Amino acid sequence: MLANVLYNMEVSNLGQDDIRSSFAFAMCMISRISPKFDRVRWMIVALTLLCFLLSAIAINRPSFWVDEKISFDIASQPTAAQTLNAVIEQERRPPAYHLGLWALMQIAGQTERVARLYSVFWAVLMIPATFQLALAFTGRKAAVFAALLAATSPILLAFAQTVRYYDMVAALSALSFAAFFMLLRSKRKPWLAYFVFTLLLLLTDYPAYGVPAAQLAIGLVVWRRASFAPQHPRFKWLAAQVLLALPVLAWMPVILNQGTRDFGAADLSGTLAGTTLKVAYPFYAWLVGETIFPWLPVAVLCLVVFGILLVVGWLSLRSGFAGIVWLITFGIPFALAQLLLGTVAADSPFVNAPARSMACFGLLFVPMGIGLARLSRRIALVAVAIVFLAHIIALVNYYRGENFINTVYNTPAREVAQFINVRALPADAVVTEADSVVAYYLTTSHNFDLSAQDELKKYLAANPSAQVWQVELGRDRTRNAAAVDLREALHAQRSIQQVTGFATQNETYRAIKTRLFGREAYLNRLTVTQFSSAQ
Repeated sequence: MLANVLYNMEVSNLGQDDIRSSFAFAMCMISRISPKFDRVRWMIVALTLLCFLLSAIAINRPSFWVDEKISFDIASQPTAAQTLNAVIEQERRPPAYHLGLWALMQIAGQTERVARLYSVFWAVLMIPATFQLALAFTGRKAAVFAALLAATSPILLAFAQTVRYYDMVAALSALSFAAFFMLLRSKRKPWLAYFVFTLLLLLTDYPAYGVPAAQLAIGLVVWRRASFAPQHPRFKWLAAQVLLALPVLAWMPVILNQGTRDFGAADLSGTLAGTTLKVAYPFYAWLVGETIFPWLPVAVLCLVVFGILLVVGWLSLRSGFAGIVWLITFGIPFALAQLLLGTVAADSPFVNAPARSMACFGLLFVPMGIGLARLSRRIALVAVAIVFLAHIIALVNYYRGENFINTVYNTPAREVAQFINVRALPADAVVTEADSVVAYYLTTSHNFDLSAQDELKKYLAANPSAQVWQVELGRDRTRNAAAVDLREALHAQRSIQQVTGFATQNETYRAIKTRLFGREAYLNRLTVTQFSSAQ
């Protein structure tokens, strides 16, 4: 175990083949190297396949929401250089995710399915990565339990179908930590694997910079009394840190420029309630799910079970130095993510906190797996049953597009576009808001962005018999007065034929948001109003 490793480390030979060691690490992702493919390995393979199947279910159901569309458009550039420039201009993060997606779409095609499958790859990789990471702290049984809990995590599976970097950060963080702990304990040290995983992580997300920071803190503690002999591995490790810092320093002007973009402050930003929610909500979303409301009894029971597992697991780690190591590895990346959410990214509401803190995701399941392994079989079965029931409910809600806490993830742009496509007449005008992404799926001929009202007026003046379909996006902080003004202006000249809501919010959740934010929460994520021809 890690505690023994930290007190009884062995120094590897300087002449070791690093490339062969890194390849061995990659081959070892399913379990430790051993002469035979045993039951534990088969269990990890089965959990990996389970994660893939759950990630692939209804993969065409979700529509693009605005950030996904931005990712897709950036990765659809003709060249890698243009993709890099688009990241610098449009995003607030490094370019590794977009460049990887660009490369895949150059080979497999620029389609929505291909873009989502790229995220599926990282979600699937997360399962053996979690297992390997857990092995740094515990035995194989608890590591399997950690992988099991990760494989059924509703938010991991939801992000697997999201065209964003979230699962990539989670997988690379777990891989970087797993390789780092192998550097500490193994004679065959995967230097190349550690360098590649950590470099990709640094080039994917800024909050993930807490990962090498945590590793630096642990390395300095572990090797503080080590030999000063030149062949000692700490010198190679410090050299790796310097090499990792070079691309970050080269990217620093972009970081500073991206950090100056001001998008305003989110609801509750800077308040005690807002800070508390940003700290607490990631744990609920990671463990229970993003599509199950916390006042449901099964959600409460699931959270209680995970709380017990966390306490039992960490108390088991606390008997050695490993408990402190886990706190460092989890705490530093999480604290950095919270710091950035409260300062540079103050425009992000608390419901975005889980996605912005995914560097900590795999680590959370380590004490959970240990706690589950410590329970008696009967109690463990009850705990697993409660967790699985909550996860099943959350996943069913996700696949059906219901009960999203972060309603941005459930913007049914394709469904709305199909609704209009089959009903609109050839001369009808359709008005959408750019960030609703509905226009991307429309096949109608006369589509206008909300900002193009002069063009809309000219068209309607020339075609008085045309009906108008207005699509409004439900918003919290960023209410769009222009949409309301247009609706009222159209209603003054035309009669309303039909109003249809899509992705209607749960009434209880809506009431809580209204009370929390001090204003009425929107009813539908998207609303379509059909106006008649001019009277």
